Amino acid sequence: MIQLGVSNISRCRFLTKRKLKGIVKSVLGYAGIKDASLSIVFATDREIKRLNRLYLGKNRFTDVLSFSMREGKRLKKDSSILGDIVISVDRARKQARRFDSTFEKEMYLYIIHGILHLLGYCDEVPSSRKRMRRKEEEILKALWEN
Repeated sequence: MIQLGVSNISRCRFLTKRKLKGIVKSVLGYAGIKDASLSIVFATDREIKRLNRLYLGKNRFTDVLSFSMREGKRLKKDSSILGDIVISVDRARKQARRFDSTFEKEMYLYIIHGILHLLGYCDEVPSSRKRMRRKEEEILKALWEN
């Protein structure tokens, strides 16, 4: 069973909780996960920048922050509690225009990206980034065409 907590401090209305849960369930399904718990927060640029500075020491805007409950010395690597994802709605709007995409498609990508981070994917080094991007594209294509 997938348990999903959702907070929308951006006040943007674009997906119902039911639709969002379906997306999350599909993404986790591609990873072979049927039981998981996570939360997603939809934030503004201002809020995500504050969190990025507070928790990662980076004083800049970003599109997605992921806080995994599977990393660290005292945490279980196979826990069904995945963690938290924070998504900047403002950044999604800007990037959709920049890449000639749609807001909705950009949000799908951010949800996929955040979940992959919670599952251990990394984009800090080029080889890992390439692997993660391929997985994102594969999942996005499958979801978007359905």
